[in-house]
Amino acid sequence: MGYQIYKYIIYFLYCLLIGEQIIVIIGRKKRSVYHMLLCALVIMTVGGYMVMMNAKNAEVALEANKVTYLGGCLLPIVVLKIGADLCNLKMKMWIYVMISLVGIIAMAMAWSAGYMDLYYSDYSIEIVNGITILHKVYGPWHAFYYFYLALYFAVTVVVIVHCVRNRRNYSNRMVIIFTAIWGTIYFTYYGERLLNLNVKIMPVALAVGMTIFVAFFRRANLLSMNTNMLNIEEREEENGYVVVNYSNRLMGLNRKAAEFFPELSGLGIDDKFEKIKDTCFCEKIIEPAFSKDENLSEEVENNGYHLRVIVREIKAPGQVGDRGKVVEIRDISAEARYKEMLRDYRERLEEEVAEKTESLDRIRQTIVMGMASMIESRDFSTGGHIRRTSDVVDVFAQELMDAGTSLSRKFLHMVVIAAPMHDLGKIAVDDAVLRKKGKYTPEEYEAMKMHAANGAVIVRRVFSGMDDEELVNVVANVAHFHHEKWNGTGYPLGLKGEEIPIEARIMALADVFDALVSKRYYKDAYSYDEAFKIIEDSIGSHFDPELGRIFLNARPKLEEMYDRFAKETVDEVGREETE
Repeated sequence: MGYQIYKYIIYFLYCLLIGEQIIVIIGRKKRSVYHMLLCALVIMTVGGYMVMMNAKNAEVALEANKVTYLGGCLLPIVVLKIGADLCNLKMKMWIYVMISLVGIIAMAMAWSAGYMDLYYSDYSIEIVNGITILHKVYGPWHAFYYFYLALYFAVTVVVIVHCVRNRRNYSNRMVIIFTAIWGTIYFTYYGERLLNLNVKIMPVALAVGMTIFVAFFRRANLLSMNTNMLNIEEREEENGYVVVNYSNRLMGLNRKAAEFFPELSGLGIDDKFEKIKDTCFCEKIIEPAFSKDENLSEEVENNGYHLRVIVREIKAPGQVGDRGKVVEIRDISAEARYKEMLRDYRERLEEEVAEKTESLDRIRQTIVMGMASMIESRDFSTGGHIRRTSDVVDVFAQELMDAGTSLSRKFLHMVVIAAPMHDLGKIAVDDAVLRKKGKYTPEEYEAMKMHAANGAVIVRRVFSGMDDEELVNVVANVAHFHHEKWNGTGYPLGLKGEEIPIEARIMALADVFDALVSKRYYKDAYSYDEAFKIIEDSIGSHFDPELGRIFLNARPKLEEMYDRFAKETVDEVGREETE
């Protein structure tokens, strides 16, 4: 009864094995040649054992036994190839050719049984409880098969030693599983002979071993796929590559990747990245890449390199579960240095241009201030007026920015620059009019009013060819329209309201305020209260209502500034009297 159960177990495992292989092969879009060959050899070998166990005569049992030698002679070659690929071992082709040649010779010798008595000198069958047992008397050629197995064993040991010495290139767990399965099958064969067992246990060992192997094959195939990819990309000396699965384990990397990120050298295949969790590679690449299910492209600096890291999703062909990501690492240090060089060059160039521009502005400002000072020296009534109005505009501009107006800092800075040139047109006014201390006649007043239009013309001539057209317009408008009034009663054009450029409206407040609080030959200086009362009463008639209210808010700063002007004047007079 026990023999019959054993037979049924083999039947069940055989059917399970065939079904399992069909599912795996059909489910894969890209089939591994070695996997298919391995499946076919195991199925034929186990099938040979099954036929032999049910044979009714010695000849059928012998022929079935020959089929089992397909596995005995060819399986080791295929297993060796799969194991070498799994361990990323590039074996010489002549080694495969030699082992294959020895295996084929051994199989040919085994298949000579029945025709010559050199492999089996005699054979017979015995049926025990429904199971056929083939008894063989070995001939001299059978020793060659042992030689073949010993050769295969020696090469396998070399492969395992290579794996141990090259920990970084293979999965320790997978190699252990792989070695355990095929080592068990290998020693089962010798165990049968040493124990002289009548019942063959090889078919069970093959079927069970192959079933376990298939359960891990998807993972093994992913490793093999990534290893082959890395082998190809290893030739590309410029880029580094790292393959990571969704269990956060290292699946493979090339030498360049370890050069860019030395921390990877401490990992072996199938190791978790938790071992190096505080390193740059984990913090800047692995954690961001796996925190979101999408591709990643980042620039990082590590180990003296400037790197562009691209993370893309991969998966085993035809599989859903064993997905992972491939990390491509490109050295862009030269590109980064070039960009930095360009940036430094651009910054230096901008600094030089700014310095040149500032120098030209200073020269132009000096010329204009010289012209304005010359005008003041001709006009007895406006001594120090240019400097004071410029300072008033500066204080006013700061007040406008603090008040949150829509005027930009750049624009207000241009108004400050323009302030000293508001009376530039007086240079064209006749000395008899400009220096007159009495009241102007209507004709003289009309001549004096021409300084506004003449100032705009002079400004455009002085600033002709200047790149900053906006500044030229601001300066010209200040000179041309600073005597216009909000209600349209000003000159030279009688503009009103917002027809007057805002820079001229700003200048008008500063110009009038200084005229009020400064002493002239024809009047004494007004007090601050009187001056600000006059300006307040003129809001909406002479001055822009909004600008006028903000100007009144600047009173404390303006009073402080004019008190300082007064003290400086006293000190200067004192020095002159001492001298």
